[in-house]
Amino acid sequence: MKRNKISLSQLESFLEGAANILRGKMDASEYKEYIFGLLFLKRMSDVFDETRKKIIDDEYSHLNTGNEEDDALLQELLEDKTTYGDNFFVPPRARWHQGFTDENGDAQPPIKHLHYNAGQMLNKALAEIEENNDLLQGVLKDRINFNKEVDNKKILKDQDIKDLIDHFNNFPPLVNDNFEFPDLLGAAYEYLIKFFADSAGKKGGQFYTPAQVVRLLVQIIKPQAGMSIYDPTAGSGGMLIQSHQYVAEQGQNANDMTLNGQENDPTVVAICKMNIILHNISKFSIEFGDTLAEPLHAKNDGRIQDFDRVIANPPFSQNYSRQNMEHTERFKYGYAPESGKKADLMFVQHMVASLKKTGKMAVVMPHGVLFRGSKEKEIRTGMINDNIIEGIISLPPKLFYGTGIPACIIVINKNKPDELRNKIFFINADAEYAEGKNQNILRPEDIEKIDFVFNKKKELPRYSKLVDLATIEENDYNLNIRRYVDNTPDPEPEDVKAHLIGGIPKAEIKNANELFSKFGIAEKDFFIDKDETYYNYTEQVDSKESIKDIVETNEKVKEVYSRFFDKLNDWWKVAGNDFASLAKLNGNGEKDEVNEPIADYISISGEKLPDIRKKLLVSLIKSLIEEKVLDNFQLAGVFVNWWDNIKYDLKTIMSIGWAPGLIPDEYLIDKYFTKEQEEIDKKETLLAENESKLSESLEEAQSITEYEPDEDEKVTSAKLKAELTSQIEYYNEKGTVAALKESKRFQACVMSIIGYEAEIKKIKKELKDAKAELELKLVIKRYGTEDEKRETNKLLNIANKEIAELDSKIAELIISFKAHLNNADNYDSIKKEVNKLEKELKKSDSKFETDKMQMLAKVLEAKKEFKAITKRYNAISKDCETLTNKLKALDKLLKEIGGIISEEEAKELILLKHHDLVFDQLTRYINAEKRTMTQFFEKEFDKYFVSAQQIENSRTNSMNELNQFLTKLNYLANE
Repeated sequence: MKRNKISLSQLESFLEGAANILRGKMDASEYKEYIFGLLFLKRMSDVFDETRKKIIDDEYSHLNTGNEEDDALLQELLEDKTTYGDNFFVPPRARWHQGFTDENGDAQPPIKHLHYNAGQMLNKALAEIEENNDLLQGVLKDRINFNKEVDNKKILKDQDIKDLIDHFNNFPPLVNDNFEFPDLLGAAYEYLIKFFADSAGKKGGQFYTPAQVVRLLVQIIKPQAGMSIYDPTAGSGGMLIQSHQYVAEQGQNANDMTLNGQENDPTVVAICKMNIILHNISKFSIEFGDTLAEPLHAKNDGRIQDFDRVIANPPFSQNYSRQNMEHTERFKYGYAPESGKKADLMFVQHMVASLKKTGKMAVVMPHGVLFRGSKEKEIRTGMINDNIIEGIISLPPKLFYGTGIPACIIVINKNKPDELRNKIFFINADAEYAEGKNQNILRPEDIEKIDFVFNKKKELPRYSKLVDLATIEENDYNLNIRRYVDNTPDPEPEDVKAHLIGGIPKAEIKNANELFSKFGIAEKDFFIDKDETYYNYTEQVDSKESIKDIVETNEKVKEVYSRFFDKLNDWWKVAGNDFASLAKLNGNGEKDEVNEPIADYISISGEKLPDIRKKLLVSLIKSLIEEKVLDNFQLAGVFVNWWDNIKYDLKTIMSIGWAPGLIPDEYLIDKYFTKEQEEIDKKETLLAENESKLSESLEEAQSITEYEPDEDEKVTSAKLKAELTSQIEYYNEKGTVAALKESKRFQACVMSIIGYEAEIKKIKKELKDAKAELELKLVIKRYGTEDEKRETNKLLNIANKEIAELDSKIAELIISFKAHLNNADNYDSIKKEVNKLEKELKKSDSKFETDKMQMLAKVLEAKKEFKAITKRYNAISKDCETLTNKLKALDKLLKEIGGIISEEEAKELILLKHHDLVFDQLTRYINAEKRTMTQFFEKEFDKYFVSAQQIENSRTNSMNELNQFLTKLNYLANE
């Protein structure tokens, strides 16, 4: 049976749970370092434990004999850093599962058992792990402080740290062998960084650039294997990591490149380095310091280092200081003002100076650098005249955390081709994005369009233009994008005559013909001729709502959808076959053995995943573009959205095969457990019906009792039942015929409530049991019974151990009782003797002798403890019975559900999921186009359906009716 591997969603949920432990106690920008630090420490320790065991088994098994001399030698070797080669060495103080003896000779617990002085112990652990590993220099020590104080108070209490440690203790070891794919921890770390950025709001922008923007920058500079990449304001390292991933996606050796960066925040430097390490990247150099004041990447001759690609999103609109600034030769175009928040072009100049003669760079900048005057104009003019600016791209608003400043991308190319000499390519992409609640989002189709248009230097109306130097000079070196590419929408056409006397202008409909003809919609579906210039609406269009109905029921629209899905099905046959070749399984469901390691992006069949991706993208566009509903970029968006949803699935498939964990529950249920789900659905329906009836009964109770709650008082079932009971007692006491009749009415209401509550309780238990049984069936269908048996036996052993401890305590208490009481052999006899003592105390009016009073106090305290222990004993005994029954039922249940899922069955369902995902994406995009078309007709309806003449006629008719009414009432005289 395949072991249940940790999925990305499981790890993300676990890390979010860790963050939730500290959420509310401090700002996300503050507590992120603690989560990152503990995660990194746990990962290093778990990998070290795995490496240590492998070394013992493979290299030193001859010393693992139990002999004292051999054991001493083995321990000496295992504490020698050189034993571990290139692997990280974790010193004893930093080990999660192993205690150590400190410098004073005192035994100290492992990290997993830390309770007291936890912050200091963790700080020392981080410091020692850094001191023992060169690659970790500047990552942990003094960067992450679990004892940080504010106003002489620790931010993290020992209990907070213990809660975090306990949370990590409840998760499997963070080693690659437990992951669905090797880079899973890096992917989860990225998720955690975004989680913190979202939580931190404005402060999130200090360490995180949205992944879509990073992807665009990376695609623009197109790094390749063998190159050096540099980010002078590295933040959490996303741009460097995505550059590395981009190279791997192209099927190149991503390890054959160097990543370099500098960051001015010590905590963010630590996060950045940890991020890179957890992505299994080893060739990097991240420095701590102010890049403008002191660039720390230098050559042996003292000059600043230059790189093949430079990429950055520097902090917007900051001040800087020239005092003590090093390497002033970087600023050949001049200095911007030191105050007034004008450091933007200083960052750009530093990046230009850090670029090789054949290099290329992309940097995010505020729009102000494109047109501001004075010193900034001089800098801009120098760069333009030096012919190094390849392009400028305007970005949509509100893409970045904590700033609404309009932004652009400046692309510098020191090796521009001749056809671009003395020219700059402008793209105005600020109108194409998806709106978000707090931030806007660059969609995949937006990124693909910008990348394609920029790479091909394609001039599109209102979108892009290649502008020569002479034109820029005429504009006084102003690079404001709207001067060259104005995408301001045309004013909404308004036909005055149509507004006055009615009709829909044919010219407006004709201009939008391309919009709705793609769905086969014709003018006659909405309009009839009024005259040569105007339409009237057909009888079917009698309200705005009717427009949507006409579109949805239109046969031509349905045909468009049908053709799309037919073609997508044909395309999927090829795609499914390509995916099916990603993992070749042997009869045991494991990957076939290969002589060499398989790269993340190469399938066992030898085909590279980047090649599969490119082939499928091209074939999808080619297959669907002829429908002329979606353009190339929208179809690319369909594909990229889909690919992003399944890319981690593909990594898992290539790593461990068709893992059943990739199958969503609903797919397994639809395939194997429809009857179970139908029963659950029936019970949920029945529960809802009874809850509704209970609600009606409670409303009736409140009505007939005339119960008026106090302000902010919550009316509960218990309160209403009490009120009803009180009323029943009142009427019963009166005893009259009328009163007894009322009493029966109130009794009926009480019984109704009690009946529904009992039924609801019964259904809820049945529902809980049914869901638990289905959940268990899903688990054993995926993974068999071994894991469940192992976990159940583990719980059973824990329970039996506790029962043994409770047995011992009960025995001790009985001995204690025997010393004070007669016949104290069991719980019943003890209870009887204690009751006798309590009665004697009451009769004597507390005039017991002192020694008898003390004895009674001890007995009563023992009785209280005895009761608690027996209650716990009975509960655990019941749990043991449940666990034992579960063990007995597991194999029977496995047989009942048809055994564990096979590789072929798992593959079938995973491919079905991928198929459904691409269909969902295509449907979403087509629906968006259909919605745009519908909105056009609705807009025309709002403009022209009711004319001014109709309004005037309606007003006149209304006034005539009013006058006639007033005349009848003699308020107006007859004319």
